[in-house]
Formats: sequence, structure tokens, C-alpha cells
Amino acid sequence: MFKKIEKESFYYGSSVALMTTKDPNTNKDNITVISSTWTLGKTIVVGLGLENKGFSNLTIGSEATFNIADSTIWKKIERIARTTGEKTIPEYKTREGYTYCSDKFKLGGFTKILGADVSSVRIKDCPIQIETTITEINIKESFAIVECAIKGIFVDEKILYDDSHIDVSKWFPLIYKFREYSSTNKSLGINFRFQEFKK
Repeated sequence: MFKKIEKESFYYGSSVALMTTKDPNTNKDNITVISSTWTLGKTIVVGLGLENKGFSNLTIGSEATFNIADSTIWKKIERIARTTGEKTIPEYKTREGYTYCSDKFKLGGFTKILGADVSSVRIKDCPIQIETTITEINIKESFAIVECAIKGIFVDEKILYDDSHIDVSKWFPLIYKFREYSSTNKSLGINFRFQEFKK
């Protein structure tokens, strides 16, 4: 049996990414925790709330890096989860207990690496880092759908099988499942289009 339910917002979750951007006015680095993303070919598409610092840092042609988290850093991410880089905090975020943070890297204990092909920094603590340029921004009612062209992909050698394939038996992405942190720890099978490495 199935029951139809009513919810104001239905978020079933996805992999956690830390989007890094630069404030074009101050040149300061910012981290935005996101999990509404998907990739196809050389494009990443992300969903971002309109009232966060990460979104306000973006315009067409600007740059962002998507640092894909693994399961070991969820506590660091939770430390910055209720913070914003915007000094003016919207009322709904105030009600949810958000506070302003000028340096999320310091608060979360994250280590910066200079971008190789873009100005936005990478986060050393994340095993996969994807540098991008913003190609399109489609604004909806309270969020934006942002399309990004991939400029460079950087992977920690510890999870690589060879120069271009990830050893999936060593990669445990952080999953935000209905807003619960979890990960992958059991293989159930492989799709016919699988391209990485598995023992």
C-alpha cells in the first residue's frame, strides 16, 4: 500500500558538495554547503537559494569550485551548516538560528588550495574538486538553477586506480539523505555503463 502525503518541501537528498566562490568586491573566499547538484558531460547544474552569499558571488562568467565531500568530514560541515557569509540575514534564517560568519574555512577547520584553472579555491579536505565557470543562471521564485562548465577535475591519488579512473571501493561520498548524513558502504551491483575501477 502507498499513502499520498503532503509536504511544503520534499527534499530527498544527494551527495554533499562544498561550493567555493570569491566575493567580487572583497576578494574573500566563501563556502556554501549544497547537495542539489547533477552532472552530465562537462556540465554541472546546481540549485542555490537566492539569499546566500554563494549565490550573490555568482554572475555569468564568474567561477566556482565544487568540492565533493567524503564521509570523514561531516562534523566539519555541520560546524558551518548554520552560518552565512551574508551580513544581512533574512528573517527565515534568523528564525532557524543562522549566524554571520566571516571565515567558514577557519570555523570548519578546512584547508584551502589555490585554484589551478579558476580563481575560486579548492578544499584540500575533499577528495574530489571540480573547477568551473558559470555559463547560465535561471532564477526561479526562491532559488536559482545555475549551469557551470567544468574546467578541471582534481582527485586525491588515494582514491585513484590509475590516471583517469577512480577506485570506487575507496570512495565513500557523503550523502545528505533526507537531511541525515550518511554514506555508501555496500555494493549491490554495477550498471552496464560503469567506467571506473572496482576489485
